[in-house]
Formats: sequence, C-alpha cells, structure tokens
Amino acid sequence: MACVQVYLCSNPAESVVERRLLRQRVFPRLREYCRCTHGVEFRVIDPYEAADPQNWPAEKERLQILEDCRKNSLGPFFVGFVGEQYGDANIPEQIEASEFQCVLQVCQRMGLRTDILERCYQRDENAIPPSFCILNPTGNFDQPGDQRENPSEENNWCKVLPEVRRTLHDVVNQCVQEGTMTHDKAQKYFRSALENDIHYAYENHSIEDIPRCLCYVHKITIPMKPNGVPPEQQTQLHRLSQLRDHFLPSLVASHKALVYCTTTICNRFQGYTPEKRLNFAVGLSEQLHADLKRLIDCAVSKERAVTVDESGQKSLCHIFSSLYRIERAEVEHVKSYLRGKNTIFPFILNGGPCSGKTVLLAHCASQAFVWLKDLDPEIIVYFIDVNNSLRQILKDFCERVDSSSTSVNNIFQLKENFKRLLTSRSPSKNPLVLIIDGLDQLPKTNVQLDLTFLPESLASNVKFLISVTANRPAILATLKMCYPDSTLFYELQPVESKSCSQLLTTRLKESNRKITSGQQMYVNQAFKKCPVLLYMELLHRQAIHWNSEFEITENTLVQEVHNNIVLMFDHLERKHGKALVSKALSYLTMARNGITAVELTDVLSCDDEVLACFLPPGDDVPLILRVPEVFVESLLSDLKGFLVLRKILGTQTLFWVSRHFPLVICKRYLCLEETCQKINHVLSDYFSGFWANGTAKPLINKGMEIPTSSDVPQNIYIDRQLPSQPWIFSPPFYISTAVSPSTRSYPNLRKLYILSFHLLKSGRIEELGNQMISQEYLQAMLQAALADELFLWLERTSQLVFPRELQLLHIILRSSACLLRNNPAYLPTVLQAKLLPFLSVFPTLEECVNSARSKECVNSARSKGMIPRNEVYTVLPPIPPVPYTHCTLQESTASQCMQSAGSQCGTVVVVLENGAAWVCNGGIFEGFKLTKSLNLKFTSVSSSGNMFLLSTHCGKLVLLDAGVNAQPQEIQTQHRENRENAIIEGILVSDDKIFVWWRGQNIVSVFVDRKEHTQLHCAYEITCVSCSEDADIIYCGQNESSVTIFDWPNGKLLATFTCPKDIPLIEIVHSEDCGMITCVDQAGNVFAWNLEIITEPVLIGENHCTTKDKVLNTDHNGDNILLICKKQQMQLIDIHQINVLDHFNPPRGKTFKQAIMDQNSRFILALLCNCPFLLVWNCSSGQCVLSLDTANCQASKLLKCGATYLAAITSVSVLIWDMDLITASALGPKSGKRVKMVVVGSNDESCYSTDGSELVWKWAISSGKVEARFLHQGYVESMSVSGDGNYLVSIATGDIYVWDTNSGENIHRISGSQAYKVLITPKGNCGVALSETSPSRVWKLQSGRMICSIHHLLRNAAISPESTFLLGLNSGNLLAVSLWSGNVSKCFSCSNRSDVVAFHSLHDHPDYVIVASASGTVYSWRLTEDTICHQFKLPDSSLCQPEIFSLSSDGGYAILSISESTINILDFSNSKLCSLRTEGPIQQPYVTVGVSGQYVVYICFSSLVCQNISCDLHEKPMLVVIRLTDGETVGRFYLCKNPSTFTVSEDLFVYIGYEDGSVGVYAVIDTKMGNSWKEDGQSPTPLCPLDEQLIWSPLVNPNLTWIELPLQLF
Repeated sequence: MACVQVYLCSNPAESVVERRLLRQRVFPRLREYCRCTHGVEFRVIDPYEAADPQNWPAEKERLQILEDCRKNSLGPFFVGFVGEQYGDANIPEQIEASEFQCVLQVCQRMGLRTDILERCYQRDENAIPPSFCILNPTGNFDQPGDQRENPSEENNWCKVLPEVRRTLHDVVNQCVQEGTMTHDKAQKYFRSALENDIHYAYENHSIEDIPRCLCYVHKITIPMKPNGVPPEQQTQLHRLSQLRDHFLPSLVASHKALVYCTTTICNRFQGYTPEKRLNFAVGLSEQLHADLKRLIDCAVSKERAVTVDESGQKSLCHIFSSLYRIERAEVEHVKSYLRGKNTIFPFILNGGPCSGKTVLLAHCASQAFVWLKDLDPEIIVYFIDVNNSLRQILKDFCERVDSSSTSVNNIFQLKENFKRLLTSRSPSKNPLVLIIDGLDQLPKTNVQLDLTFLPESLASNVKFLISVTANRPAILATLKMCYPDSTLFYELQPVESKSCSQLLTTRLKESNRKITSGQQMYVNQAFKKCPVLLYMELLHRQAIHWNSEFEITENTLVQEVHNNIVLMFDHLERKHGKALVSKALSYLTMARNGITAVELTDVLSCDDEVLACFLPPGDDVPLILRVPEVFVESLLSDLKGFLVLRKILGTQTLFWVSRHFPLVICKRYLCLEETCQKINHVLSDYFSGFWANGTAKPLINKGMEIPTSSDVPQNIYIDRQLPSQPWIFSPPFYISTAVSPSTRSYPNLRKLYILSFHLLKSGRIEELGNQMISQEYLQAMLQAALADELFLWLERTSQLVFPRELQLLHIILRSSACLLRNNPAYLPTVLQAKLLPFLSVFPTLEECVNSARSKECVNSARSKGMIPRNEVYTVLPPIPPVPYTHCTLQESTASQCMQSAGSQCGTVVVVLENGAAWVCNGGIFEGFKLTKSLNLKFTSVSSSGNMFLLSTHCGKLVLLDAGVNAQPQEIQTQHRENRENAIIEGILVSDDKIFVWWRGQNIVSVFVDRKEHTQLHCAYEITCVSCSEDADIIYCGQNESSVTIFDWPNGKLLATFTCPKDIPLIEIVHSEDCGMITCVDQAGNVFAWNLEIITEPVLIGENHCTTKDKVLNTDHNGDNILLICKKQQMQLIDIHQINVLDHFNPPRGKTFKQAIMDQNSRFILALLCNCPFLLVWNCSSGQCVLSLDTANCQASKLLKCGATYLAAITSVSVLIWDMDLITASALGPKSGKRVKMVVVGSNDESCYSTDGSELVWKWAISSGKVEARFLHQGYVESMSVSGDGNYLVSIATGDIYVWDTNSGENIHRISGSQAYKVLITPKGNCGVALSETSPSRVWKLQSGRMICSIHHLLRNAAISPESTFLLGLNSGNLLAVSLWSGNVSKCFSCSNRSDVVAFHSLHDHPDYVIVASASGTVYSWRLTEDTICHQFKLPDSSLCQPEIFSLSSDGGYAILSISESTINILDFSNSKLCSLRTEGPIQQPYVTVGVSGQYVVYICFSSLVCQNISCDLHEKPMLVVIRLTDGETVGRFYLCKNPSTFTVSEDLFVYIGYEDGSVGVYAVIDTKMGNSWKEDGQSPTPLCPLDEQLIWSPLVNPNLTWIELPLQLF
C-alpha cells in the first residue's frame, strides 16, 4: 500500500504538549482512517520525539528526512508549528576554509577569542572544497548505546556551544557590515532549525508541493511589563516576526499555501496558563485531523491506478539496473545473443559471489528495449530469492505469456506449458526475452534441484538467459548435460581493481568528498585483493567519513565483503544501540516479502528488549509508548543504498539489495533457532493484530535493564499504538455510504501474504490451523485473487494440524475454484452447500460455515459500515456428493498404473508400467515421484500399516515409511538370485519385523531392523501369510491348500495341515483370543481350525460355497465378520460360527470387481465392472444407500487405507475419500427414491415429503433429522398438510389417511373415496377430497363427519382464501361451489365465449380471482358481487401457459409462461407485460412467485462455461431469487444435486425435494425489504446421522367408509 509520510516541524521547547497530544490521539486515528478507508499507510516523523535532546538528529540528517517525505509521501508531507519561540541559531557543521579564515581574522580584529573556534573546528582537506568541520555536528549528543569515556568532556563541550554561537553571531554581523560576507551567505549562522525546515519545505520546489504543506501559526498576546523584552531575544523575535508575519503570508498570497493563524489573548498576571495551552492543543489536534483527512482524500482520489507488480520483479529490475556503474565486456556477448537469429539454446552466465551477475542481467534487460527497439520485444525477468518457488515462477510466466494458463496450478502441467511456450512460440509474435537470475537460489529441498522444466531447444524468436553461481558446480554441470552442444556458457570475469578505484573516486565526489594520496595507496592495494563492487560500496561508506588527518595502515582496511558488513554493523550498534540495530536487522531479514518502515517501527515497539531502551528515566512508566519514528528513520538512512525500496503487491517494502547482508545477519544475530522463533513470534503477533486497538502489551523486564523501583511489578503494561489488522479493510459506517461499492473494502494483502508464513515459522501451528478454517480469512484470500496461494497453504497446513478437516475444506474450495475466482462472494454459498452437511463429522469446521450466518456477524458488519448482502441460506442441508481428492499422476498418461498399495495414514503408492513410483495423499491433488525412482525401475509394491515395500527389476527392496514422511531407504538383503523382476505378493509389519513373500515362490523372508534375518521355506508356492500378535508365530497359506506354522525366532516348524478341497488358499485370519485360524480358499470355501495345541491343529468347522466363480478378494476388520467377494455375489461370513450372515447381488447386468468393508463392518463398498461409480450397501438393511463418483473413470482397484481413507485406482489417477464422510452420507436421511411432493404448514417447523412409496417422511427443519415416517398400506399418491401443521392428509391406494402430526396417530382411515387429491381449508378445519369418478366430498378433519358432496367435476380445483368456495374449471367456465351446500354459487364465463384456462385467487384480497382465458385475456373477477373489475389483453395468447400460470398473494404479479431462458410476467399494478431473462435454461416445474408478489423463485442450470475440470457446481442447477420490484437478484444458491420438486412458503422458505429422496430447505434473506431470518428455532444445527427412524403405523382397517355413487346419477 502507498504511504502518507508527514514531517512534523516545530520548536521542540514550546510544543511538547501539542506533539504529545497528536501522537496519542490524532495520529493513530488518522492511521486507522487511511488504512480502512483508502488502503494506504500513515506515518509521522517528529525529529524531536526523543526525550533526550542529545538524540535529536543534526540539520543535514533532518533535512534529508524532510526530503524523503516530500518524495515518497502520498499527499501531505509537511506540518509546521510556529509559536512564540524562534529557537537558537544553528551552528554550521562545515565552513569553507577561506570563509573560516575570514571569520578568524575579523574575530581577532574585534578582540574576541579565536581559540574557542579553533578548538571546535578542524580543517579537513578531504572535503571539496577544503573546509573546517565541526568536531561533532550535534554538539556531542549521544546516540542510543553510545558510551562516553569522559563525561566531563561532554559537559565542557555543551558549555562551550553557547559561547561559540554568540561569537559567530557577532563576528558574522561584522563581516556583513564590512562586506567580506554576503547577506545570503550569512543566513546559515543566524537561522534556527525551525526556520531552516520551513524554508526547505516551501522553497526551491514545484508549485504542486506547496499545497501539500500545512502550517499553523500561534500568536500569544500578553501585555508586557515595563522592563520589556531582554536585548538578547530581540534578534530572535525579529526573525520570528519575519517568518510568521511576512514569509508565510507571502506564500498564502502567491501560492495559496495552507497557513492557519490563531491568536490567544492572555491575562497580564496569569500569562499563558496550562489550561489555555491544553485548550489550544485540543483545538489544534481537531483542526489538524480535519485538514490532513481532506488532503489525504484529495490525494487518493487523484492517484492514478497502476498495475500492481505482485512479485515486484519490475521494481527489482529497475533497482539493480541503476547499480550498473562499470562497463563489463560480457554485455556485448548478451547483446549479440539477443540480436542473433539462430540461437536455439539458452545463454548461461556463471560467476562467483558478488561478481555482479544480477546487476549485469538487470542492465541488459533494461537495454534490450533499445537493442531490439524495432522488434518490440516482450521482456520478462525473474530475480530469484528465498521467497520464490519454482511453481510461482512457472505459473507467473505462463499466465503472462499465455492467458489461457490462468487456471493451471499443477506443477507438472506448468513445466510442460513452460517448455511449450519457449519451444513453439509463433513466428508472427514479437520476440520473447526471458531472464532468470540466480537459478541456484531456489529454496533448497532434500533432493537435487529439478531442471526438467528447461526446454531442449528454443523457438527462433525466444531468448532465454540464466545465471548461476560458480559455488554450485553441480547445477552448472547439469546445465551442460542438458545442452551438450551449446557454446553459450559464459563466465563473468572479475572487475579490474583500477575500475573500482575510479568508481570510488566518483562516488566520493558525488558527496563532495575525496581521500588523500596516502589513503588512496592503501585503497588501491585493497582493491587488488578484492575487486568486487559490493566491497567498493562498503569501503565508500567508510571513506566518506575519513578526514585528511585519519591515518590508514596496511591493517586498517578489512578484507572480504562479509567482514566489512560486520564492521558496518559494529558502527551502527555504537551509533544507534545494539538492541535497536540487532532487532531491526533481524526483522528486516526475517519478514516475508520485506517490511515497510512504519511496520518496522511497529514491530520494534512490540519487541520488549527494544522498547525498554526508550522508557523514560524514573518510576513513572507511560501508558502509551512507541519507538520514535525518527530513530528508525535515522537507522534506515545509514543503511540507504544497501537497503532499498521494492514495490511488491502495491506496497514499497525495504529489501536487501545483496543477499550477503542476510547471510551475515543470520550468522551474527539469528544463529539460534530460539532467536528466529522469537522474531517470527513478534511478527505473527503484529500482523494478527493481537495487540492492536489499544490493547496494552506487557513489557517483561526479565534480563533487561529497565529503570524501575523495587515496588514496581515486573510486568509493565504499555499500549504500543499498533494498527488494527483486519483481513479486509473496510471504512467506518459514516463514510461507507459515500464511497462507491467497488472501493468500500481492500484486502489486507500484507497480512494475507505474511501472517501464515510467520505463524508456521514461529511454531504456532494450532493458531495457523484455526486461521485456515476462518471464513473471514478464506473470503479475503479469494477476494485478493490468491486462490492458488490459499490452496497451497491449506495443503501445507493439513500435514501439520487438523489434517482431515483441512483436506475436506481444500477439496471443497478447489472443486468450486472456477466459481469462487469469478465471484468470491459465493464462498458462504459453497460452504453451506458442500460443508454444512458434514459438520457432524468435523465439528471443528462449524465456525467456518456458520460465521456469516450468525446474528452477531451481521450486527458486526453493520457496525463496521458493511451492509450485509442479500443471500439464500441453508436451513436444512441435503447431503451432497461425497468430496474426494483427485490426485493426478503426471506420467500416467503415457504409462498406466500397474500396481498400488495403501497405508493406514492415507498414503497411496502407485507403480506405473514404466517402472516409476508415485506417492499420493488425501487432500493433496498432485502426486510426487519417489526420488529413488530416478535411477531404479520398480516392479511391484505392497504395504502393511504405514510401511510400503517396493521391489525393483534388479532385485533390490526399497522401504518407505509413510507415517514419518521419511525418504525411501534400501533395505539390506542377502539373497537376490531369484528376485530380479520378482513381484511382491505381500508383506506383514510388526514393530521392527517385516515378513515378505513373492508371487510364485515358496519363501518368506524375515527382516529385523531392516536387515534380512532369515528365510522360511514351505513345500509349495506361498499365497498368503498371517502372524501372531507378537509376530513370533508365522502361518503360511500355500497353493496346495496347505498351511505351515513356523516359530521363526527358534527356527522351528511347528505344524503343517491341509484344508479339504485342495484349492489354493487366499486368506488366513488368525483369532488369537479364540485360539483358532480361519482359512479361505480360492473357491470361497471357509475352514476353521482349533490351535489350542498348536502342533496339532484340529478342523472344527467348514462352510462350502455354492457358487462356482473364483473369489475376487476378501476383507476382514479384526472382528468376526469376513467379506468374500465374487463376480455374482458378496457374502458376509461369521468366522466364529462358520455360517453365512447375508449375501448381496450386483445390479442387473453388472458384476462385482472388488468389495471392501468399512472399519465397523456397517457398510460394504463395491467396485463393479464397466461402472463409473462405486456402490455402498448397508450391511444391516441390505439396501444400496449410496453411489460414489469416480470422475467418469473406470476404477481398477479399491484400497482401504486404515479406518480413515478409501482409495480408488484408475488408469490415470488416484481418488481418495474420507471414510467418515462416506459413512455420514450413507447414514444421511434420504429415501433413495425421487421425491415427488413436498408440503409444509404455515409454521415452517416441519415439512413432509413423499417419493411415491408407502412412506411419508416428516422432516424437523431446525435439527436436520427425520422425526418420523408415516406408513401406509399402499403407495402414497397425494398429500396435504393443514395450515397450522397439526394434520396431515394423504391418499394411498384410494384410501384417505388423516394423521395427527404431533402424536403420530392415524385418526381416520377413509375408504371408498376414489379421491386423487385432498385440499385442506386455510384454517385447517375441513378437507375436500377431489375425485374424477365420484362426488368430491367435504368433511371435518377431526371428526371425519361429512359436510356435503360436490357433484360437479372440477379441474385445477382450489379453495378460496376465506374457506367459502371451491373454485374449479368445468366445461370452459370457472365455477365457485359452496363448501357448505355443495351447490354452484357463482359462475364465470368469458364474454367472447373463450374457455377459461387458468385462474388464481388472491390471498390478500379474498374477494377477487384472477382469470385467464384461451384467447389471451386476463380478468379480475370480484367473486362476491360477480363483477369483472379489470381486464388485460395479452398480445399473444400463447404467452399464457395454464400449467405455469401462478399469482402472488397480493395480485401484483402473475407468472404467465416460460420460454427457453425467459419468464413472462404480468405486472398488474402497472398494466404491463415483463420478460425476465434467467441465468440459464429453466425447467418448467421449477418456477413460482414468492410472498407478497415481491419475488420470483426459480431453478435453472447455469449458462456459464466452466473451465475447471474438477468444478462440479456449474454442472448442477442453481436456485435463484429475483426481487420483482426492481429486478435485482436477491440471491443464488448452487444446489449440490438434481431437484425433483420444490415449493415456496409465505415466509420465503424454499423447500426442495431431490432425486435421491433427500430434502433441502433454504431461507431467503433480503435486507433491503426488511426480510430477515427468524432466529427462534431456525438456526441450523449440524446434521446428525439417522440412527433410529420412528415409524408411525396406520389403522389396520378403515374406520370410515364413503359409499360410492356413480357421478352420472346426479
């Protein structure tokens, strides 16, 4: 962010109160205002903030600070206070020799002492021109940490200064009178610091700078006593009068300078009292606050929008190119390369440390535009440091060159795109120049730097330049292997020592300095030993302070760059104090992406060790204290040139221009891990805002010298005045309405980029995890377009804390990335649709979902000035498809998966046909290649627990422990003779023991401590192995149905037995507590053996399988249930009783491929042949309850990874699910069939659904549970619920059922009705059974007593709002039949003899009915008076579709028809026809008008084309709510499944039934219309699995019967 940097000018002696009040009250408010309203920083530098005058900066340093403020500040840069005191005149720091001699001569003639001047000034021939320089420009004032050897000398010096000032004043006045010195030249002897600062701010600058200055003049009028003003003050008062009465007013007249003048009249006797001073200070504070705000607002509004250089590479290129000061011969080589035509290889530059590679390439990058000006080249430069990663560089390059690559984040795909863009660039495009400096500086990993992203050759119009350090010869050797035919390898030669000497002379001249010939001799010798440019710059910093008397010897100049950096740091510590310097350098180095000056002051103020140095003397500890800005600015000024401003993410941060400074700092100050962790901890506290908003931080003085008395507590609480750190900056409420919506909020990019990094480095892992699940953080990251950065952090954090929670969140966000990138505001919608139903599994994520839904959040948003946006919220969430990790294997497109295995912790290892081995993990979407596979070809993989064992074509065995993320290790084997290309059949791991057996062999190898210990030989080929709990007894199942038992530690063969049938065994289950083992053969036969006497096994039971197919696989979880899977059947076997518990058949036309059980043996997950999904069976009910999508790929194998994960292996990828999510989804409430109808009462507490089966489901909306199910004796055809929700009336196989919804009692079961539909009056007292073959009957719901029969056949019948009439269509007319007599009371017929095709009564106006005719005429019929009050003729009769026609309750709007993506709406109030364009194709049943005619609700499919292959929301329909009064979209909700029916209640609750039998309820929130969520009982709770469903049974026999009478008899 930009920065408003203000210099505060004043006379320190008379502005103490004013400046303190500004620091404590005004400046913090202004800073918060700037950050929240405009997204800019605010900083004030007061040169006199230090309590000790000896720490005030000298004039030269002070004016430099002022100049920096003028150059760098956005808007105002100067605030001046002019009062009644002028201040002492400055003593010149440097006087030219001729001028000083003149002053001495005049001084002698006047009879004044010259020795005092000669003692204070010393001749310096190194100055240009030769001058006399004061021995200490600041009067020997201390800097923090300075230690004086002789304090008496300091006191004597301070006593001398006033006499020097008087002497110079008298002598210079005499010189002016004599004409030996001009009046202008004499001003430097008379002006005070106040006048110098004001003149510097207003003079010799552009006209635009003057309005950026503020000056406040305060005159105090006190009637003087007769003795008047002392003579010594006359001159100061005269100069003060000239300043405030002439100079400043002239600026107001000529340049409209902002100068404010205030006069305070005081009593002659009381004078300027403290009360008056405080009143003035308060008024000044408010005025300054208002003025600065106005100037800042104006400056921000004029600020041009610039393209944000996110990586800061352009800024770096400009900085480095400006450092090119010595011509290098290698530039011509680069120039020739860029201009060459047949350069198919990269230009590779190598050189030693500090040789100038970076500066040279930056210079070439800037000159390339000149060299290739006729070709208009595209130049991209990357300067690599520790903050870069290969992924970031490749992604940034691909996005800049090819806009279609914006959604690519896979590292392998990025490598391919990078090579493609460099090798196949179109000849018609402009030349592309890519420069990568410091390839060897990429962050170090455990493996060798991956250079596979480099192209083999370049396109003719592509130039690629790379630099590497000669200290990394392995990288250079690898590059030469990549380009063996290239001649474009150049080594950067050292700079000549003569050039360094010449440059040093030039640099000194720029500062009006030089060195003597004697000093130059030793400098030349130093350059011969170290001809490095950085060394020259460091030596320049020393030489600039040498005077001509400074003696240099051979040992004076320190050799090597690092030693001189240490020397410079020593000097800074003596000048500024060790605590300040060490901590400042540490924060500058450790802060990710650099740190701004104001942030540096903040974190130094947070650091107790630093702040303790600035505590005032005595026991009075201030409540508010910060490190003075001027101290930080002074330190940064001394580091200028080595520490530069780099613009990154729109913010100018401080950046080390050479990587050698961080190296020295880390070695000097950060060598201990504990120290680094403390630095990161302070940075984390700062960017988290923990101590912001006036929160006092304890100053712990343990081990620090803090001036305290014995009775003062050790912890001192001090407010450090730190700014707030919200994720998103938002202006205050009173200002937000005046700001355009697009500028109302700014993501806090500094916090977003930095906080996570420092939380990780400081070891605050749990806090990092909590941040990852904060919806505010997620929203800010998406709003800042940092989706890819967010995904990387979620992936990284999930490996440290909340693994499964963050993996789920990562999967959900990534699968919706396309939607969230385009509109981050949809994040709450996505989380509610996909995460809310799984909160029962991961309650930790509840805050992530519900934070935006709570009342507190809405109130907080309003208090911050953010009006909560309209939205659709989930009240009852349906279970979405189970999220999964789609882990891609880069090489799988060319070589398919051959073998795979899974571990307990969720890791999957896949071996491809080409011998490569890839590792995948849940929540991580990119597999990585095993490093061992770089030079080994794997043949097979097997696993046990968290251990993977891989075999190679040469017989080696590689062990991978997935539980500790260790590198794969080769284990020592003794026998390799028969293992080449051998396939591992399986392994068992128990503690430090590993048992391995191979396919087709009769040997089990035993490894102890990863060394082969022995081999166990069996008679036949080994097919399966089991072991005892202590792993001392081994059971080997063999191909000839035999089992051999070994006591391997003692080398004994205990027993061998053979199972009947002589079929190969495939599974041995050892039950140690029962003393038995169970053997399963290939045909599915099961045999149980008693092992109480282990040397004499006894067959105690067997079960013979009746199906002939071979067993595909078995599964056992350690309990008594064994799953056996065959093609045509799955069986559950009780291994204790040896009987079949249950069996399951595949769907018709399908066969099983593999099946496994969950950990608790509640569900079976089956893989079917030629089926793109997995099926889940409930073991207890035998029903198929769930299907799992496999990304439209045929899975070849299922892997059960412990109790937590399920993996499916496809030919090109690995899919990983969380088993608990599968369980929650399988147990989730749903009927399994398509919902046909959803009805709801007026209380919105429960809703009812039917899928056409015998059951009606009652859903409790607040709890998300199914309260009960109503059982019928037949299929349910229709149902209705009373308005109060007390009665449910349903029809099943001709019988009418009346239910008490509270007790579940079936009150009445009525037979003989022949009804097809039941209507209930609005008051809930009566029901109407509509029949097409017999009379429709009206009866009392509670008693069942019939009121009357209606003998007219009415179509589309409906009850009037006042429960008086039954309205319906008959023979083209609209009839109103009395509900009390059954007779026709009113009849509406169209005057043009057209048929009535649709009608709708008005809830708010019960006397009226809106009628539509076939001719396209719409009438309003007043029912009570039988009159037509209004009619409207449609331009086209086809615009009214009877099946669509519906009306709002107030009659304001009517939906007439749907045409493609258009809804035709009739606006009755304005008598006009409207067309509403929907957001995609809409299906006709899914549209209705909401409450009071203000909303239209519809479901459509999005018309947007999704570019993310993993995004599924765009493929699903979405619920859209439109406000009809203005056409604004109130909200959208992307549904996770396909709906089958929906309805809208009067309270704008939307009830949707889905194809899988589940129901979802959604609330529409419209703050503009005052519609809000009813919070009592409506706040959603996490979804609970349906453990036991209460089923209410019907009456066995009907208790009421209606006699059937043919309709034609009436």
